[in-house]
Amino acid sequence: MHYKNNFIPSLSFSFLLFIMQTFISSSTNAQGYYRPHPFLSPMWQIEGEYIPASQIKDSTVSNGYTGANFALRVPVWKKKDWLDASGGKPFIAILTHYGLSARRSQIDFFQPNQNFTVSKFGVSGVMAKGLRNLYLMQGFVSMPTSDFSFQLNHMRYHATGLWRHLYQNNKWWHTLGITYSPIFGKDYILPIAGAGVQLSNENQLQFTFPFNMTYTHMFTRKFSLSLKLNNSGGYNFFTSDSINNNEWSIYRFNYKRGSVLIRYYTDRFVVFTLEGGATSWANLEINDITYQQHPSFYVKMGFQIRFGKRPPAAPILNFDPGESGFDPNYIVE
Repeated sequence: MHYKNNFIPSLSFSFLLFIMQTFISSSTNAQGYYRPHPFLSPMWQIEGEYIPASQIKDSTVSNGYTGANFALRVPVWKKKDWLDASGGKPFIAILTHYGLSARRSQIDFFQPNQNFTVSKFGVSGVMAKGLRNLYLMQGFVSMPTSDFSFQLNHMRYHATGLWRHLYQNNKWWHTLGITYSPIFGKDYILPIAGAGVQLSNENQLQFTFPFNMTYTHMFTRKFSLSLKLNNSGGYNFFTSDSINNNEWSIYRFNYKRGSVLIRYYTDRFVVFTLEGGATSWANLEINDITYQQHPSFYVKMGFQIRFGKRPPAAPILNFDPGESGFDPNYIVE
């Protein structure tokens, strides 16, 4: 038996209208002489995503979801003397991150239309030393549960430390670090290792372990296309009559994704994104029982609004996390 997925239909429709209105109105504005900083500026972002239900192996059960994500970044302090008269001083910034996400699942062997929700708060400390070294420390607290219920024993902690180095030719860079996160659906301490190259003014290739590879082509200053391979995973606590008599159970998942990502700067403040692709076989785990789900396709659409003046920051910071594939938030997705 399949259940109709009608996850907040009125809000989904309003979301689509809002994106269309933003896209049309902002496209009529001039490009402007600068853009807010892609990494250090305040921003908020909304995304909608959809994965149609596909069959779970060796069963008649299907699984899919409709979801929405909201993220907010607020810098709380930036040291502004990197370009002062004495020269060469480190640029330091502290940023706060807030996030909410909700996915309505279609898994029909427990209570249908479960609302898997995650709320998240984090703090980042950034230091750019000289022209070529970036150091990043992040700490996050998340609450993966259902219907945004508040349960102290469901809180999870994630931390990441990164060092990014740009080489003398200004084309190659590497990233090294360590993370404690649920990127494979469970908490792991994992190394982070990556490299990237600016092949030309229009083309860039980068990869970061654990499993994130992106090739980006810039058609114009306003429009780019990326080919991506990346891992997606996480977990939620939920209640279900059919499994554990209204006690909390744990739902874990992870899969690989291959996709095409389009980014369009409608003006100097608004970035519109459209992503679509296919998933690999997914590993699902309900408590201690593991299932495999057939591959499916997915689509994601959203936009980001950036604010503020562009701070005088070191060149190592002048990159777009979305364009480069280096986005600290993907690690704790």
